[in-house]
Amino acid sequence: MISLAFCGLASVLTYAVAFTLPYPLENGLAKPLLHFGRMAGPSLGPTMALVGSLALLFAAYVVALRVCLALEGSRFGLALVLAVGALSSLVLLNLYPIFSLDVFYYISADRIWSVYHENPFVVPPLQGAHDPFFPYTAWGHYPLPYGPLWPWITLIPGLLGGGQIQATLLSFKGLAVLGYLLCLPLVTWAVRGVRPDRAVTGTCLFAWNPLILIELPGMAHNDAIALVPAVFALGLWARHHSVGAALGLAISFLVKATIVVAIPVLLWPSLRRAAQQTRLARWIVTHGIPAIALYFLAWTPFWTGGGGAEGFFREADQHYQSLTTLAVGVVPTTWAPITLRVFQVAILAAFVWYYRSQLLRFRDEGRPAVRVLWRVTVAYFLVVSPFYSAWYMAWPVLYAALLCERRYTVLTTLLCIGGLGTHVVEFVVRPLVVPAVGWVQLNALGLLVAAGPFLVGSWLLNRQEQLDAATRLSGDRRRRVRGIGTAVARCHSRRVRLHGRGIGNHLPELG
Repeated sequence: MISLAFCGLASVLTYAVAFTLPYPLENGLAKPLLHFGRMAGPSLGPTMALVGSLALLFAAYVVALRVCLALEGSRFGLALVLAVGALSSLVLLNLYPIFSLDVFYYISADRIWSVYHENPFVVPPLQGAHDPFFPYTAWGHYPLPYGPLWPWITLIPGLLGGGQIQATLLSFKGLAVLGYLLCLPLVTWAVRGVRPDRAVTGTCLFAWNPLILIELPGMAHNDAIALVPAVFALGLWARHHSVGAALGLAISFLVKATIVVAIPVLLWPSLRRAAQQTRLARWIVTHGIPAIALYFLAWTPFWTGGGGAEGFFREADQHYQSLTTLAVGVVPTTWAPITLRVFQVAILAAFVWYYRSQLLRFRDEGRPAVRVLWRVTVAYFLVVSPFYSAWYMAWPVLYAALLCERRYTVLTTLLCIGGLGTHVVEFVVRPLVVPAVGWVQLNALGLLVAAGPFLVGSWLLNRQEQLDAATRLSGDRRRRVRGIGTAVARCHSRRVRLHGRGIGNHLPELG
């Protein structure tokens, strides 16, 4: 318990000293569009401090996971894990979003609807360029690419901000912190549905993960809100409440569409049982109709303006730090648009085939299904998605927390290290090498940093598993040889004893 408390204290102090104190909200708002590269510059001191603090956070995280294994069943251990996670998120509340300006886009899109009464899925923030928040918005030309529940959620922090820039930013940061805090007990509950013997470790795996804390409470990404109904759905799914799980997945999708990759995996067991029991029509009624009704109900206030298709398509046209970027970059500029579409269709078709093969690997809710969920999610983000962002790794972290298995814990941690490493590429390396290094080379470097630790870790783990299997096979062979030798020796000894009694000549010769 003391070791866990020490790791927690080290983590909280690191977040405070290395992040919140040098980069508070008021410093970041001194000028529009500030980020780590513009606030600290690609100078040696801040860069080394960033890399060192991340190394310390991951070291404390790994040690804490090992300690938690010995604290399973301890209420005090679980309470300490939850308390450190909550305290860390509160420390990060006053941190300026140094790695992402997405929260300013959330604010501007909210004002398009709540202040100017326009449809944010049709009218981009650029149409409100006179708004005092617009200079802080980096993506003002995009209509809102999220789900129809997101504008309703952002009404609250927008009102609390009262039109003041710092107060509004703090309110949106508070929304992300609230989402993270709501996830903590839900993660514990969901882990108990899949791994009841790993509640403390699974909670720590999610709650103390440096990427989770930096990207969700720290950078205020709306994945923190989309995760809340998703975790609740996973807890219901693990307990075979598929109807409630389907509704929770629909709510998460209507906040942000990221969960769509997981929906077929999670609904497959109940759909399969319904088909076997000839209750498919009932399954469609109980699982599909409520989700569809909720979908149309949520879109109703925005439908008059044409819905949100434009924002989704505009976001799909982005490509950076991905295989799509490399494919587009190696062809002439005039071929880029058609190359983009052809490559996306081809890689999506391959992913559908892979996804289908993974669905055949499990039958019911449980750990085999969660393993498949983790694999298809990682494959989508690293291979299929036209753009890569570090905070997307929050979803594999959640699935790894449900599993609490060594392989998936190690690989997920390496994914998080690579994800946070892309910030170093963007805000430190890029200012130093541009324009000497081209856009394609920078994207290739970002993809290498994001996926490199994961690929190396996968190779090492596979190699270790092969060596362990060979060792077990060799041990089995030695045991069989010893067993045969022992049997031969016993037969020979028995023959000698019988020969002494005068009947040994009637036994056959051995060998």
